[in-house]
Amino acid sequence: MKAPTALQRGMACLCCRKRKMKCDGARPICTQCSKASRADECQYYEKKRTSRTQLLQAKITKLEARLRELEAEQSAPESSSSSGSQSPQMDRLSVPLSQHDEFTQGFDPTSIFNNTPGLEYLGNSDAFPHFDEEFFPNISAFGGLPWTGDGLDFQSVDDMLAPESSDSSKSSLREFPSGHSMNWWENDVFCENKQMLLDIFFAHRHQCAFDVHIGRFKASLLLPSAQQPHPSLVDAIYLLACYFSRSPSLTELEPHFLKRSLRGISEALQLSDRIVHVLQASCLLAVYFFWHGRTLEGYYHSSIAARLAVGLGLHQISSKENFRFQMQRASYQDAPAPLKASVPLSPPLDEVEYAERIAAFWQIFAVDRAWSVATGLPTALPDDDHPRSRITTIWPIVIPDDPEPSIENSLMQPFPATHLSGSSALQALRVKAIALYERTARYSASPAKDDSHYSLEMSLSQFSSNLSSLHAQQFSMPYMTTPDYVTLQSGVYASTIHLHRDDLETQTQSYQKCCYAASSMIALVHQLAENDYDALSPMISTCWRAAAEVYLRVLAMPRQSLPTTVDVLEQQIDTLVGAMQRLSLLFPVAGIYAAKVQEDRAAARQAYLSSVV
Repeated sequence: MKAPTALQRGMACLCCRKRKMKCDGARPICTQCSKASRADECQYYEKKRTSRTQLLQAKITKLEARLRELEAEQSAPESSSSSGSQSPQMDRLSVPLSQHDEFTQGFDPTSIFNNTPGLEYLGNSDAFPHFDEEFFPNISAFGGLPWTGDGLDFQSVDDMLAPESSDSSKSSLREFPSGHSMNWWENDVFCENKQMLLDIFFAHRHQCAFDVHIGRFKASLLLPSAQQPHPSLVDAIYLLACYFSRSPSLTELEPHFLKRSLRGISEALQLSDRIVHVLQASCLLAVYFFWHGRTLEGYYHSSIAARLAVGLGLHQISSKENFRFQMQRASYQDAPAPLKASVPLSPPLDEVEYAERIAAFWQIFAVDRAWSVATGLPTALPDDDHPRSRITTIWPIVIPDDPEPSIENSLMQPFPATHLSGSSALQALRVKAIALYERTARYSASPAKDDSHYSLEMSLSQFSSNLSSLHAQQFSMPYMTTPDYVTLQSGVYASTIHLHRDDLETQTQSYQKCCYAASSMIALVHQLAENDYDALSPMISTCWRAAAEVYLRVLAMPRQSLPTTVDVLEQQIDTLVGAMQRLSLLFPVAGIYAAKVQEDRAAARQAYLSSVV
């Protein structure tokens, strides 16, 4: 009997590709989808690129249809815009989260470390559409928006999001229909605004520790709903885009997107729907809350993401799993499957999804570790040597532009040759800096010091040396900007302060190292231009606070023992406070730290005056 002819690569329907099922490529509906009653999901991707003329014709058709709709609305006896102009009053950010959604009611922070919330709900393309300039009117090719220096021109965002005329109230982002109708979200005018929100967010994604294949993410929004990113993640992205824009018209949308994302997370956990996206959304909401000083709400969401990540096995993604994936693609089905996750995920579809899962774990790690130091709350991700909880996930790797596997290269070496260059190296540096920052802070807070001081000191020295070397060789790290370097190096100096601050008043070496680290951070602040602050990580404010605390403790010493004048110390503190206040324009939590430093300085002055009297 003659074996059936194998289907040519890329000719299977998208539905069968996703389910890893054998497809016969029958048009318009393949046999597999026909048998499973999935006719509406059976779609084929044609690799032939749509010409510019065809794109223009499609847009003309779309605009003509929209024009007919508007003409029909104007000819109606009663304009629908009159009722839609009444916007429901949105809750402000100061409203407790429990009033926005029932998702956080009954939250007990201590229960997070004994259980894994949400786990009880869990059950067991080669290319994407081409985006031409017609989809992005009035948007520059780089970054999607007009640029001024290193920052976004947010005034142009306001102009582009504003309605074209005072009569077209339906296109205004400042007005919404009644709460029961969400049709405004699907209208074509707002779709261009959605694209703009994506561009704003992706320009700031690294400040959220978020990383995906941007082209694939945008293209996936045009796929059927089941193949799109989960709505909770998309809404969280829109939320932060509105936040980063600092546009009044967009800021009004924040409570709306926040509520939608919270509701989406709750529903996704119940349905076990695209859980990795839910983890990413939870992390984005966590940093949003942390940035506003809403500590418990941020801790709640970051802890959920951390515990679920462990349950899914994201903390133990190794190169062996990449080998298994490559061998599966090459029809070697005898590769052993590691049993690590209590609720295993399905294998990644390709190298892009594999790299995105690694990036998702390190996003969770960065948020968990960094904000644990900032808030003083315990970390949710485990940190021990137990086989099931030990973190073994490889460092962030390049998210490839071409998802096709390379069997020969992957079998010869664990990772692609470029895995420590470019953007992936910068991502790895960020994660390592946060890991050292948290480890040194934990060491400083521990009442019983162990013998890890020397190893941490050596790790900091090695990391700082590598960082300085990479920064000096700008051609090898084109992705590292001044804000990147200042943030990373400030983390190193803050970690040094963590290791030595306990002995600042009693040991000369510790005193010198703390003062050197603090003054070095001051020098880094002076390197920042005005628009660099918008690209800084909000965690740098905790580093500046650590440096300010060094000067406050020196200020409390007897005046005769001070190595410099009080005025110089006050100037250094003023520099740090000024930097925190400038950063608070984007991240309010920095303003909270600045106010605390000012309070501590006033207390130190009062204590000195009392001792003199």
